[in-house]
Order: sequence, then C-alpha cells, then structure tokens
Amino acid sequence: MNKTNKKYLYKLLEVASPSGFESKAQEITREYLKDSADEMYSDINGNLIAMKEGSGNRKIMIVGHADEIGFMINYIDESGYLYLKSLGGLDPNLLPGLRVDIWHDGKPLRGIIGKNAPHMSRGGGDAPKLKMEDIWVDIGAKDKEDAQKRVAVGDIITFCSQIEELSENAIVSKATDNKVGVYVAAAVMKALAKTDLKASYYAVSSVGEETTMKGARTSSYQIEPDIAIAVDVTFTSDVPGADKRKFGDIKLGGGPTLALGAAVHPKVNSALQELAKELKIPLQIEIAPGATGTDADAIHSQKAGVATAVLSIPNRYMHSPIEIIDIRDLDNAVKLLTEFVKRLDDDFDLSR
Repeated sequence: MNKTNKKYLYKLLEVASPSGFESKAQEITREYLKDSADEMYSDINGNLIAMKEGSGNRKIMIVGHADEIGFMINYIDESGYLYLKSLGGLDPNLLPGLRVDIWHDGKPLRGIIGKNAPHMSRGGGDAPKLKMEDIWVDIGAKDKEDAQKRVAVGDIITFCSQIEELSENAIVSKATDNKVGVYVAAAVMKALAKTDLKASYYAVSSVGEETTMKGARTSSYQIEPDIAIAVDVTFTSDVPGADKRKFGDIKLGGGPTLALGAAVHPKVNSALQELAKELKIPLQIEIAPGATGTDADAIHSQKAGVATAVLSIPNRYMHSPIEIIDIRDLDNAVKLLTEFVKRLDDDFDLSR
C-alpha cells in the first residue's frame, strides 16, 4: 500500500460516520478521488458516486458502505447520565468500560460507558446479559441541567477513534466495517485513472447499510449496473472458540474472501476465481446460502436484476471498537478488482 492510499485509509477509519451520518467520510473520499474520476456526485440519500466512462455499453459498480456502528442519545436522566439507542447491531455486553466520542455541534466530547465495580454488584453467579437500556454514558455532569449544556438528545456517539498497527500487516480500528469496502472501491478508481476502459466503472460509497440498506438500493437503481461487486468485511474463524463447521476456514492474511451462494452470480464468481488464479492472488471462499448480509442483498434483484458478487476482507471482532484486518488482504482485493474492471467488456457473458 502506497503512502497516499494509506493516508486516505487511515483518515477514513478515524472519521466519525455512524449510519445515517456519513457526510464527513464522503468528504474524505471525494477529496481522494477528485482527479481520478470523469464524474463525481452525491445523491439525495448521501451516496457518493464516482464514475469513469468506458467505450462500451457494460456498466460495473463496486460498492462499499461508509457507515459504521454508532449510537444516538435517547434520554438524559436527572443525574446527568446518558442513555442510548444503537445505530446498527452489536452486543451491549462489550460496552461497559469503553471510551466513546459524543458529537455535539460537530465537536467531540469524551464519555465513558459506566460499569459498577464488582464489589457493588448485587447477587451472585454469572453477570446478567445486558440490554441497551442497561447501558449509560458518564460525561462527568453533576446533573441533567449540567449535561444539557454540553450534549442533547439526538447527538451521535461513536467508539473512541484510535488506529494501531499491531504488526507489519495487522491494524486495529473502530470501523474497518466497512470503511475498507469504500477504500477498495475508491482505490480501484485511483488505479484506473489513466487507463482506457471498455466498461464504465462506478465506485460507490454507500450509506445506511448497517440500518436500512437505502444507499445500495437507491444508488444501484440510478446506475443500473450490469455487474455489481459489494466489498465488505467478513468473520474470521482464526480465533479461539470459532467453529469452522459454521463459519468455514477464514483467516487474516489469507486473501480476500469470495462468497458463493444463491444471491451471487456464478459467472462473475468464476471469472474472479480464474483471474485470482492467473494473478497468483490468494482467494478464500465462504458460503452464503441465502442473504449475504451486505449491500449485495439490496442490489441483486434491482429492476431487471444485477449480476452480483461479494468480495470481503477478513475481519476479527466485527462490530466492536477493536476490529482487526490484514493490509495484505486489502491490497490483494484492490489488485484483483482493478484487473477485473480493466478486462471487462461487452462480450462478457452474463446469461444463465
């Protein structure tokens, strides 16, 4: 990964863009692609769409979603503690003790998700399974009036932003899901900036995947692509306790992961597998028998249908503030998809 791409990736991972509030992330991608696309625009939902025109009739869309897991303030009690609703799905049991950033009038305020000391716990045995209404945020306010001077109901909250390099290739951040998908779509556009294409290429940074899927649905409706590749993250089974009988054999650094199943197009998948073999790019396989849990679910049945594929980046500890990926998997995804777009033409057979 070159310095320009790394700088873009890290800025994207650091910025706060919970589901429905992605504009800051879109600004970063717009700046990164300003000299690489023939056309770039945002739509009414906040999708960012960059296009490089090809000489033929085929259209291909690569999409990653810019939204991350987050929260909104739902209630402030008389003691000044904040209660939340989540933007996207997560396990409340991982939250106590975490630092969070509360965004009020565009500025961050530090908060702590509270947890009583073990000495104060009532009863015995295992700790109860928490619900979101059991979670509170402490901002050091003396009471409700004091808290309302600094925050308001409806303010968004994100995990504390900190990127760390655990090794030469492994990085940890709050939002690899799914800023890395946006990164791949944009990096492919950057790599193709000076290349004459036969198929028109659309790099899409979609919105709302974690909550509504509105971004993928509306962007694909207007683009009407022949082929769409959703780039997201996927679970790894290289951690203690993971059941490979359920999740398959997926690991960090083993290459991007291609989904096989009912929602994806077999000819697009075959072409990607053959190309990966030719280019000596490691490619892992996962099974998605029904819905894929990605933007592809909103795209494949759009209008008359779209030939869809899902290429994922292996991701440990998904939907947490400590998501881990391997940079080599990102680089290999960009390399594979850049070559796929470069070779795509009107003769690519999508019949079934």
